[in-house]
Amino acid sequence: MDKLTQHEEKKNKIFVAAERIVSERGYEKTTMMHIAKAADVAIGTIYEYFENKDDLFLTIAAEQYALFSKELNIHYSGIKSAVERIRKFIWFYFYFFQKDPLYSETWLLAVRVNKNLNHYDWIQESGREIMLLLTAGQEEGVIRRDIDLYIMRQMLIGALENAMTRWLIKGRSYDMLSYSEKISDLFIDAIKVR
Repeated sequence: MDKLTQHEEKKNKIFVAAERIVSERGYEKTTMMHIAKAADVAIGTIYEYFENKDDLFLTIAAEQYALFSKELNIHYSGIKSAVERIRKFIWFYFYFFQKDPLYSETWLLAVRVNKNLNHYDWIQESGREIMLLLTAGQEEGVIRRDIDLYIMRQMLIGALENAMTRWLIKGRSYDMLSYSEKISDLFIDAIKVR
């Protein structure tokens, strides 16, 4: 096994352990020592990769966001209409977070709401995609020009995060993808040109 592969394998092992421990203990009660034990690595090994716990979780968020963007672009293939891209974005959001509930729980219930973490860049980046879709829809003439796109973006993000958070709190006992069409219909109906 080459060094890069060993490096990535060890890093992934730390990521998986970190997400699991935070879902069990909560972000504030999780220490680097807990993560090291769960990953079966020396604590010094974690510090070879990450400056501290905040750096570790922000790195996880950054890598997951990069994966989200890459996979979303694949799902956009062949979809030209802004409205259909909005539908795909909403569906993909639920799909992506549902397929990795441990990450979803870590991000939505621990990291995202932690005011001490400097994760504004990731939040801003995720909102940027929605703004691009809304702007494209206005340029196509299918989304009303009399609405505040920033408010609509916040409404959509709020609806998606609220639905996912409820799903996590309720024990992931139902399929989130069933919400996709309902939220898409409501959101698009509110913004489309009549």
